[in-house]
Amino acid sequence: MISIKFRWIYFIAGLAASTLALLNVFCNKDKLCKDLPDTYINITLQPNTLDYIPPGSYVYVTASYPSRGLIVYRPFTDEFLAFERICPYDPYGCCADDDATRCARLIVEESGITIVDSCCLSKYLMTDGSPFEGPSSCPLYQYQTYYDGTYLRIFN
Repeated sequence: MISIKFRWIYFIAGLAASTLALLNVFCNKDKLCKDLPDTYINITLQPNTLDYIPPGSYVYVTASYPSRGLIVYRPFTDEFLAFERICPYDPYGCCADDDATRCARLIVEESGITIVDSCCLSKYLMTDGSPFEGPSSCPLYQYQTYYDGTYLRIFN
């Protein structure tokens, strides 16, 4: 009878340990993603005139260091997405020669649907910044946007 009690206690303890381990993995999922360099972004564009971005298209926008710039995507007339051009897989990494001018900068592939990091070759969907190929499991850093019909404000 005592051995059944101990088996039951070991079963409950094992179940509790497994549950805690799973919770730790899922709750710390974001901790696997590396922090990007602190960057202040507050940019205003006129996407219908001076900084024309047709629906379904994108533009590269320059931002202050340490940002490597932004990809601003306009899927629909009144919707905008703004992604940092630093790869979340290795935000401080540079390509093999460690030349600061060769630090990875995300680029939109010719298809206009995917974004790729030229160093680690991680690929992301333009529609939401989610990774789908390569070593990165973290989504692209996305800035907030506000569009009033004339001006597009991108900020963090």
